[in-house]
Amino acid sequence: MRVVALLESMWGGVQYEGRKAPRWFRINPYNFSGRRLYKLVGPAVDLLVTNCCPVMQQAARNHGKPDAAWVAENLTRLEPFGLLLVCGNVARLTYEASGYAGKAPVMYTLHPAARTWTKDDLKSTAEEIAKCIAL
Repeated sequence: MRVVALLESMWGGVQYEGRKAPRWFRINPYNFSGRRLYKLVGPAVDLLVTNCCPVMQQAARNHGKPDAAWVAENLTRLEPFGLLLVCGNVARLTYEASGYAGKAPVMYTLHPAARTWTKDDLKSTAEEIAKCIAL
């Protein structure tokens, strides 16, 4: 089962700032967001990540300009997939503006790096994802 996660923007250090971001990628399971995403979806899932911003940023604290058309095109190219995780407010607003109307269920979550996650949030979100994947 393929799960796609929509995040805000990709960063990679000063040498990458302003470069074109990849349309999608396999997130590093050892960075904070990657570790949390894999914990939520489980290790057996084919997890791909795409971002709202087509331009890479210098650091996690930097944010690019979201592009709804970029998101719609990326999601269309990634089809078919079994679940779309829209992670965070920027991702939600960009996804809603994109007009993308795929067939997979959509689940809105906090951004994986959000500091407001609780243990109960993580557990219940992982359970909801498991239910969607099992369908």
